[in-house]
Formats: sequence, structure tokens, C-alpha cells
Amino acid sequence: MDGTWFRRNLRFLVRDVLVTAAFTTLFFLSAPKWSETQVSSHRPIDAAGYTLLGAIAAGLLARRWLPLGTLGAQSLLVGALLGAGYAHGPYFIAVAITGITVGRTRQRRVAASAAACATVLIAAGELTSFLRGYAAGGWDLSVGLGAALLFGVVPVVGGALIGEHRAWRAKAEEEATRRRVDDERLRMAREVHDVVGHSLSIISLQAGVALHVLDRRPEQAQISLEAIRRTAIEALDELRATLALTRAGRSTRGPAALEPPLAEPSRPEPSPAAQAVSGPWAAPPRPPSSPAAPTERAASRPTDRPAERKTERKADRTAERTPLTGLGRLPSLLAEVRLCGIPVEVSTSGPLDTLPADVDLAAYRIVQESLTNVLRHAAASRVTIEVAVAGGAVSIDVADAPDPPAAQPVTPPGHGLTGLRERAEELGGRLTAGPCASGGWRVHAELPVTRAQPVGGPRGGSGGGRSRGGGNR
Repeated sequence: MDGTWFRRNLRFLVRDVLVTAAFTTLFFLSAPKWSETQVSSHRPIDAAGYTLLGAIAAGLLARRWLPLGTLGAQSLLVGALLGAGYAHGPYFIAVAITGITVGRTRQRRVAASAAACATVLIAAGELTSFLRGYAAGGWDLSVGLGAALLFGVVPVVGGALIGEHRAWRAKAEEEATRRRVDDERLRMAREVHDVVGHSLSIISLQAGVALHVLDRRPEQAQISLEAIRRTAIEALDELRATLALTRAGRSTRGPAALEPPLAEPSRPEPSPAAQAVSGPWAAPPRPPSSPAAPTERAASRPTDRPAERKTERKADRTAERTPLTGLGRLPSLLAEVRLCGIPVEVSTSGPLDTLPADVDLAAYRIVQESLTNVLRHAAASRVTIEVAVAGGAVSIDVADAPDPPAAQPVTPPGHGLTGLRERAEELGGRLTAGPCASGGWRVHAELPVTRAQPVGGPRGGSGGGRSRGGGNR
């Protein structure tokens, strides 16, 4: 046993020493009166009796580390004390305390065997005291055997019940902790899925467009590449925010928080070259400045990177300022989808700017994942989105109208709708998804507004929009 063992068990050692000292004092001070309060035939306490009492009390020091041996030794000493003719006393309590420890720390079969042995040893002492004439008649023998059964069996059974209750409680706490960890992992996986799934769908579509028009319409290819770049930046910002929440130990259901995402590039009027491009790919235009040359980018990196690192270091410290995302980013989301050639009409009503952060996040993710599924699985001619806050709940409805039947690539089903249902159920809401009578697909969700803490900031996306033109998506 090294110093670490003593430091780890110091609290138990101190407590056991105090308990042992208290019981030793009790035994020694009360022992002279035991024979006076009982039958006069009992043997008066003497040096041998005090020695046995001290040994019984000393067993309390070893009961945590040698419970079985301590119970056996104490029971044997009690039997010897009774067999020698000494009167009954509070030393039975020491045996009971050790019996509780045995029942709490040992398996049932072992504890039952220990209880039986303790009962037999104490009963043997009672019987010896009766046979030697120290007990006055059969009544004293009956009381003594009852005491042997009471202090030999009951404490062990009680300790076993205490041990089972503690084991059940520890298992329940462990299970609850595991469920919390699993729920947190599920929420993080769902958040990453929604961010990455949507962004990769946009990137895949825009990359296909860029490859298709690269030789014939380089201006259109440049617009698609710029959309890819912007989508990748926004996805990285959201992933960084999600990871910052993980480091801060916060749930994604609470008011997520960090530095605001990087500002989107400004969108001025399109250049003449961009205006000449027809079809659904004509909006939004690319930023005014064309991509910098490699030498210009290399020259700008030394000044940009320190600022970026500073922003990243501040992310955790500002984790209670700005929500991770919400309906305030709806205009940017709609612009991405329209750029992929799908007209989107939006209508909003009610105080969207008073939504709690978790409801705001869930509402945005439902719209985002629904649009992602349209991009991946549907041949839609248009999409309609309705977001309304009324009656203490926010209602989200996303429906698409299909194009005429055409050969579409088969896309394996994912986990998006499952994640959306989980989001809604966590907030006490519900979500349904299925085909429409018109042949399209409709996602409808209702989320209760259970808290009054506003996310803050005005909401956009109240206007509708429609992109003209056709073309393959």
C-alpha cells in the first residue's frame, strides 16, 4: 500500500477510527452495568471480558477491506463472550454493522453463507452459556437464540438490499448518462448532416453545370464556380460553429452561439456578359471582383490569416451572442436553390423575430432539408414555402410541383426526413411528409413556441420569388 492508497481511503480510515473509538468507549463504560440489569448469575466483567470487547470493536477498522473475515471473527468473539458467562450488551451492534457491509459488498450466496455462519457462532455461545448455568431457564435461552438470529441474519439481508439498490441506481445513472451522450451525438450528427448534405447537393449541381457549359459559355461556368466557392465557405462557417458548440459543451438545442458567419459577397447588378446568359442559371450574378490571380491571393494570405485565427479563437468566448443559424438566413438559402434552376415562392406571416433559438434553428433546418431533397430526388418545376407563426406555434409547409415525367437518376434514401422528425419531436411538435395529390411532395411541420426568449434580429425571406426558364437540373 503506497501513499496513493492512503490518500484515496483517508476519509474511510478516519471515519472508521472514530466509529471504533466511539464503540470501544461505549462498551467499556457500560459493561459494568450489564450484569446488574440482567440476571445475577452472569459473570461480572473483568480483564478478559474487556479484552474480548476491545477485539470486537477493533474489527470495525477492518470491515471495509476484510468483511467476511471480520464478520466471522466478531461472531466468534461474541460467542466466546457469551459462552464465558458474560451478560448481553451493545457489542451485538458491531456485528450488525459488519453484517451490513457483507451484505452490501458480496454476492447473495456468499452473504447468505456468512450470515448462517455468524448465526451459528453466536447461537453456540448462547447455548454454551445456558449449559454452563449462566442463563436463568429456557426463556433466557430463547431470547439469546432470537438475538443470534436477529443480529446474524437481518443485517446481512438489509445490507444486500442496500447494495442492490445502490447498484440499480448506479446502473440507472450510467444508462441516463449514456443516453445523454447518445442524444448529443445524434444531434451533432444530424446538424452536420443537414449542413454538409445541403452544401454538397448545391456544389454537386453547380459543378455539373460548370462542366456542361465550360466550353460553350465560360461566363456561366464562372458563375457556377463562384456559387460553389460561396457555398463551401458558408458550409465551413456552419461546421466551425457546430464544432465550437461541441467544445463548449453546449447542446445544439439551446441558443447556439458564436461569431457571425462571414459576410456574403455583395451582389451588384450583373455584368453585360452575365446578363446575356439566359435560363435559370442567370441569377444571382457573381460578385463584382473576379477571382484574384494566384499571385494576388498569395500576397493577401499573410494579412488575412491572423484575422481568421483571431476570429476562431474568439468563437468559444462569444458563444452566447449569436444563434448558430435560423430563418434569418432564408434569403441566402433561397438564392442558392434558385441558382440551381428551381423557382421558389415564399410567404411568411407572424412575428418570426420572436422565435426561441432552438425553434428558429429547427424551422430553418426543416426548410433547408426539404429543399435539399427537392434538389436530390425531385424533378420539380417550382417549390412553395409557407412559414407562419400563430397560436403559440410555428407552421412550416414546403411543397413542390413536379415537372413532366422524365428519366431521373435513382438516389438512395437518406436520413434527412428521420432527422427532421426527431427535431420536431424534441421540441414537442410533429412533422409529416408524403406525396401530394398533384404528384409532388409535401413536408409539413408544426413546432410549439414554448419559450419567449427571442433570437433577435430582423427576419428576411418574407418575399416571394420566381426564376424563369428551363433546363436540366
